[in-house]
Order: sequence, then structure tokens, then C-alpha cells
Amino acid sequence: MGKGGGINLVEKNHMRLEILSKSTNESFARVVVAAFASQLDPTIEELSDIKTAVSEAVTNAIIHGYEYNEGIVIIESTIEGNRIEIVVEDKGKGIDDIKKSYGTFLHL
Repeated sequence: MGKGGGINLVEKNHMRLEILSKSTNESFARVVVAAFASQLDPTIEELSDIKTAVSEAVTNAIIHGYEYNEGIVIIESTIEGNRIEIVVEDKGKGIDDIKKSYGTFLHL
């Protein structure tokens, strides 16, 4: 990141956000993470990719983790150097067959 034209001076930073698993909170989470990521001076395309990934992950937690019931979705993001890591977590029902599942990472 940092291709947006600015100088990246962030060595390390971290944020944590907890929201209720309501679909109306998905857009809030997306904007918060995008604002946090803006410290890296990303391009418009990179920022759009981040927003899309956060939207998809939070929506999955709401729909599949909690099946539209109330719960907490946790979003944590860490910036280290010119890299950002974003983790979206829920304490929902889980995956029936974890062996068929695998981690998904978006590298920007």
C-alpha cells in the first residue's frame, strides 16, 4: 500500500470493533476499517477491495454464524509497516465439516 501518493509513516497500529450482528451494522464496520486503512494511503482500488472484503466477511458472520440471531461480530485490524491484517470473528454456530473449509486471505 501507500501507492496513493502519500508517505507511509505508520510503524504499528491496531484497532478493535465489536458490533451486534445486525445487517445495518455491516456498512458501519466497512467504513471504520476503511478509515483505519487510510493511514497507509491506499489507492482507490485497494480501499474498495478492503471495503468489499470486510462487507463479505461481516455479512457471512451475520447470516451463517448467527443465522440472523443476535450475537457479537468482532473486527480487528493491525497495521505493521506497509501491511494491514483484518480479522473478522464471530462466536456463531461454526462450520459442520471443518475439513471442507479453509482460510481465505485477500492480499492487496
